[in-house]
Amino acid sequence: MNKRIISTVSAALSCAFVFAACTANNGVATSETTVASDPNTALTQETVDLSGMTTETVYGSQLPQYLNHQYYFEGQPVSMTESNFYFIDTFTELTQYAGYYYPATSDGFIDLSATIDTTGMSEEMNQYNTYGDFFISYSEQMLESALIITKRANDEGLTLPDDTVAQIDEIINNIQTTGADPAGLSLDDYLSIYYGAGTTGESFRQTVYNYYLADLYTQEFIDNYEFDPEEITVPNIRYALYTVDPSTATDEDRAAAEEAANAMLEESGGDLDQFTVSGALAYTNGELGDYGEIPVPDDGSIDAAFTAWAWDESRQEGDVDVVYSENFGYFVMGYVGTTEVDQSKKDQIAVQRLSEIVSEAIDNNEYSFYTETEFLPAPTVAPALDPAVEEQIREQTLGSDATAEQTTTVGSLTGNKGIDVLLISLSVIGAVAVLGLASLGVMHLSNKKKQDDGKSSK
Repeated sequence: MNKRIISTVSAALSCAFVFAACTANNGVATSETTVASDPNTALTQETVDLSGMTTETVYGSQLPQYLNHQYYFEGQPVSMTESNFYFIDTFTELTQYAGYYYPATSDGFIDLSATIDTTGMSEEMNQYNTYGDFFISYSEQMLESALIITKRANDEGLTLPDDTVAQIDEIINNIQTTGADPAGLSLDDYLSIYYGAGTTGESFRQTVYNYYLADLYTQEFIDNYEFDPEEITVPNIRYALYTVDPSTATDEDRAAAEEAANAMLEESGGDLDQFTVSGALAYTNGELGDYGEIPVPDDGSIDAAFTAWAWDESRQEGDVDVVYSENFGYFVMGYVGTTEVDQSKKDQIAVQRLSEIVSEAIDNNEYSFYTETEFLPAPTVAPALDPAVEEQIREQTLGSDATAEQTTTVGSLTGNKGIDVLLISLSVIGAVAVLGLASLGVMHLSNKKKQDDGKSSK
């Protein structure tokens, strides 16, 4: 399925929503469509034919049966629009990795009926038989996390400022004018296509309000978080990298890189200042893959070998050594001392702490959260073809000049499904960062580890 995303930003960074028009299409008749180049300008469409469109045609045949389940939180029913909102957001998030980290259907969605091979995965995954089981748990954790954070916000008497409320009204109005009106649908009917039967403008507005309120609470938590000095004090490392590409390097390449790194270490005589001069000169001469200085948090964000050397308990200021990383090559590393992380890292630490608080509350059943509705197994659907087979069929159908990816434009719809989707995707800021960290963590549960994209320590 050829999915295109045309995004328009309708809110500020701290509580942004992204309007995404995802197209994977066939046979949807639309008139001329204009996509604004200004990211703060809404997508405009004159007419869109959504006759016959349902939640199933938008998301495939597996997701709908997971929607409209009645949940209860602290003895009160949760709006089905709100629970659907987080189930759908989780589904679209997982679908981004379908065919790579997760099995995919022939329509390009994550295959919720597929059995999980837990080989190499984290222990948490052993409790699930299918990706549908995992999807339910992940979605429920996202939903409960949001409900807990919103409750904490309400308990503290937080309310959204007037400009944010006006922003929410603008979001709803944009959906009406750029989505529902061009399709000749009421706002309720339009939203029901994308967020489940029974969704209304008011229930959706309240869901968006709660999301923004959770975001506000998160920001308040960050602003008032008191750091333990040990949380924000980390090793500061100066380094020079002789790159060894793990996918292409020969034994000779590795030997040459190791020899060069040891030569620099010997030239510096183990002196940090001399290493600094040698490293800067080698970088200027184009001999290094990377050179610089960086604080090293012990949180998995930096290469494992790099981090292990930096955090070694025996490490002393001024130490210089050669360290081999199987991902990058040979580092010459110097221990400059300790330093304080920057504000963005402090924000991450505070968010992580809030995430831990929420996760602990969930694990300890501090809040009543449940559904009495049973989930049925996802129906079996056709799996995605092997990419090589798919390309072969594609070339046979479209000719040898067919490109690997079709160009799709809104209003001129091509592809294999009649979909013109308007979704609200959550920004990775504030509350969403909390919800993501409180969840099981998509990327950490996979047994297909993606290679780092190149930077030596980021």
